[in-house]
Amino acid sequence: MHLGWQAKQRPDAIAVIESGGRTVTYAELDARSRQLAAAFGLRPGDALAIRMPSGVAFLEVAWAAQRSGLLYTPVNTHLLPAEVEEMAQGKQLTAGPMGDPAAECVQVAQGLAHYGFGPDAVYLSTAPFHHASPLVHCMSLLRLGATLVVMDRFDAAECLELIERHRVTHAQFVPTMFVRMLKLPAARRARDVSSLRVVLHGAAPCPVEVKRRMLDWFGPIIHAFYSGTEAYGFTVIGPQEWLAHPGSVGRAGDDVRIVDGVVHFGENTLGDIGHLDEDGYLYLTDRLAHTIVSGGVNIHPQEAEDVLVMHPGVADVAVIGVPDPERGERVLAVVQPAADDVTADELLAYCRERLAPYKCPRAVDFVLGLPRDPSGKLRKGLLRETYWRNHETRIV
Repeated sequence: MHLGWQAKQRPDAIAVIESGGRTVTYAELDARSRQLAAAFGLRPGDALAIRMPSGVAFLEVAWAAQRSGLLYTPVNTHLLPAEVEEMAQGKQLTAGPMGDPAAECVQVAQGLAHYGFGPDAVYLSTAPFHHASPLVHCMSLLRLGATLVVMDRFDAAECLELIERHRVTHAQFVPTMFVRMLKLPAARRARDVSSLRVVLHGAAPCPVEVKRRMLDWFGPIIHAFYSGTEAYGFTVIGPQEWLAHPGSVGRAGDDVRIVDGVVHFGENTLGDIGHLDEDGYLYLTDRLAHTIVSGGVNIHPQEAEDVLVMHPGVADVAVIGVPDPERGERVLAVVQPAADDVTADELLAYCRERLAPYKCPRAVDFVLGLPRDPSGKLRKGLLRETYWRNHETRIV
């Protein structure tokens, strides 16, 4: 299972299709990566940082590094040169995304084969390569001979169009992408997605109502996984299992423990709060770092976010704690509206109908957009810092 083997067996097979339409064969990708490997002048075990947009060129460099025995680290293209230099000086760019990149990709390729990934698979990559999971999946799938359709940035309408045009069979998403597709007008959602055989999602817990709607739309083909870049632990759950345990990220193994509400894999934790049901299935409540302490009560904002994001007047939402002189923190919803006529009172009432009052925001701020990275992950720390440092909140 290697790019070179695929290039010899199927030189003219399409390896990568960029969202702009450029296509590259296995023979072309293999030849280019060999040229780069020869030009590096590095020795096995040396480290390489890759700061490039997602696409063919990135994969050429990654394969050149992998076939040369190099450790490589993808770097966020939004980082400034000074920030990258600071990371390098702090030795944060000296290891691959998950230890030995080649060994990791071999292992992931053997899990992926279980889901029917192979030479006939057409895989849609929706998230940037500077995140470990998209890159490792794409590198692994090239070992299996699949065709990659690589988006340089996620756009919900374009995503559905690419699925229809290229008859995509497999895809990976994060929950925010599901929400954006569901929020499209009906006419723009009217694409043929019948070619899809397996859809994976991870990176964050998926709201139960969002998952139900996606299963109704795409069919019982959606599988969830839970892990982290640190490679601590791994759980998966298929569609039928999920319907029996809605909201779960999979059956926990013997190494999973809940200590003071925090999920531990052996001696390690990814910083998530969760619980196990009586059948041993794991549920994630929120990130420990996102917990709001208001009047001595712990509030997990994900619960309110999962409710508010399904309101038709909400395009995007984040719930955070902001300063309060009496309670320490007050729960605030920061909302990107999807309609001009949506009001704060309407959203607050909508939330209170579905959650206990103490879990609901006390206030709403409307904004033009929320700080999310290209993969759809909310930069909640940045948002919270803005409110704590520079913003005086208001009660509505």
